[in-house]
Amino acid sequence: MHLLKKEPQNGLHTKMKNSYENIQLSLEESVAKIYLNRPDKLNAYTPDMGDEIIDAFRKADSDDSIKVIGFLGNGQSFCAGADREFLTGNKLSKSGLKIGEDEFIKSFVLELSKSSKVLIAGLHGSCVGIGITMVLPFDLRIAEINSTISFPFIKLGILPGLASTYYLPLLVGKNKAKELILTNASLSATDAKDIGLVNQVVPNGELEACLSKISLSFDDIQINALIAAKKAFQPDLEEQVQNAINNERNLLKTLKN
Repeated sequence: MHLLKKEPQNGLHTKMKNSYENIQLSLEESVAKIYLNRPDKLNAYTPDMGDEIIDAFRKADSDDSIKVIGFLGNGQSFCAGADREFLTGNKLSKSGLKIGEDEFIKSFVLELSKSSKVLIAGLHGSCVGIGITMVLPFDLRIAEINSTISFPFIKLGILPGLASTYYLPLLVGKNKAKELILTNASLSATDAKDIGLVNQVVPNGELEACLSKISLSFDDIQINALIAAKKAFQPDLEEQVQNAINNERNLLKTLKN
């Protein structure tokens, strides 16, 4: 089923006309790109942003012509963590939800994990908290050299969510994952690559070109082969991700008591 319509291309990518306020969706051949779009707030996450990401992702994920879905950020950073007005204040989403009650944080990671598309994250600037955990389930993470990846959860009195207690050890090993969380670690792009958190580091300004080059390389590959290759590395995925979600949720409740 084809749900996304291409517009005439101008330059590297074409931003699609849409009604989103916190993100932008674009289409480049077989690649859908979701841009976090609160540049004045360094793309700090809000529940409304989460709702829009889910909507855009589902449109791309159900489109048979799309092979790759990329996440990027407009402005100076990918995502500087959760918006403090929602995290520590009393601000609610348009649907009346607190941060953490929204679908993106509560359960969307399972849907993201099961996607048959190749998922690629393009990171730059600040990637803090949810600004890194949201892309841990992705197949590839590319970071510009100026990226800083931070895990400030413990000092904020919260725990990492989005099944990151499953994905982070999977990427960097259990001991290193524990170290990152317990020490509120902050990593350079090079450090992140050295431990396996990101796949590739590129010079500043070359992120989009690199993501597009990798993405378009899949055009000559049968979609069934891509799907099979992903599944080969994901045995018991749904059960393990759901267990991580449940465990994180239960432990978070103990912090609120």
